[in-house]
Amino acid sequence: MSAAAAEKANLREAGSRNGAGGEEPQPPSVRTRFTTRLRRHRVPLLLLALLAAVALASAWGRTDEDSSALSPANPAPNGAMAAAEILADRGVDVQHHERQAEARAALEDNPGATLLFLDPAGYLTGEQRRDLADAAGRVVLVEPSLDQLADFAPQILSAGLLPPAAEGQQRDAECSNADAEAAGSIEAGGKTYRGPVTCFPAPGSTGTDAAGSYAATEDGSAVVLGGAGLLANETLAREGNAALAFRTLGADDTLVWYQADPFDVPPSQVPVDPFSLLPPWVNPLLFWLGLVAALAAFWRGRRLGPLVEEPLPVVVHAAETAEGRARLYQDSRAVGHAAATLRAAAMTRLAAHLRLGPEAGAEDVTRAAAEASGRSYPATDDLLNQRLPGTGTKLVHWARDLKDLEEEATSS
Repeated sequence: MSAAAAEKANLREAGSRNGAGGEEPQPPSVRTRFTTRLRRHRVPLLLLALLAAVALASAWGRTDEDSSALSPANPAPNGAMAAAEILADRGVDVQHHERQAEARAALEDNPGATLLFLDPAGYLTGEQRRDLADAAGRVVLVEPSLDQLADFAPQILSAGLLPPAAEGQQRDAECSNADAEAAGSIEAGGKTYRGPVTCFPAPGSTGTDAAGSYAATEDGSAVVLGGAGLLANETLAREGNAALAFRTLGADDTLVWYQADPFDVPPSQVPVDPFSLLPPWVNPLLFWLGLVAALAAFWRGRRLGPLVEEPLPVVVHAAETAEGRARLYQDSRAVGHAAATLRAAAMTRLAAHLRLGPEAGAEDVTRAAAEASGRSYPATDDLLNQRLPGTGTKLVHWARDLKDLEEEATSS
């Protein structure tokens, strides 16, 4: 072999070892491209995977168990399954309904039956409530609203919430009602009511105007329980709660246990709580969506860099601001609004100069200003509180008089 041929063979061998020799480089494999793209978009993919996992967990964890408060099918602490089962064992026909039409039909099929009405969200209209009241032989309400009292038990009035200090304390019946006397004492919170028969009064509530956790009409056709704890599984066994609940709900052979449902809202009425129409897993899903959106915003926003402070190009003095606002009042003819602003400012300056405390009212400021200025109280009260300028001219004169009063009251 000649020297030239040997040199050519050596070059060809070296080129093949070094990837040369005229051959093009091999393209990256599919696996390499996939790994590169996965590494580049790992954060969005991780967030999507997390969202999918939460959605699957929420859907997988769904249950058909009733979770409504005071539901006779709810075994949770806030449910009332224990009370319903004990009533059924004692021979009471407990009929649970979640539709107003079904509850009314059950009452019509069982004349004289007791209706346990639960509508804390206020889904039903007044006409729907009155239809139930006419069909029921006896009504038991739990923490009713003013409208519900007016339709079911107009003789019973709301007296407000039970004082926080009395929550969970034992309270005696202190009335002549047979059901309350059988219970002896109860332990429950919630609201208080006044009626022809009022039992278990709140601490410090005595006499004819006493407010208690149990109220009823003279004939017992309507009974109001002020606390959901009297029926709840968690507190049913405390003190005389169970005795009061069973005697109140088990007075008749049939108990129609009605819990208002959002679907009872007439089409012409706006739902009180539109979110109650959604499945229970929507709320946690919305929470995770918000969290994912916040994390995505942080992930993208941090690339913008820190904020840069820049001085404002114009400095607006307070006097110019006040003058501009006054011109706006003048252009819009807002005489009343301007007068209210001047009056409030004058009262504030007078209260500060006369060293009145923050609890001082308009009458205190007026009386102190009258004494400091030497004017009579009626004249000072007319200027500070009663006079209402109706035109721009009257507003100017009134403002001047207001300034004179301030100067007289603050000159001493």
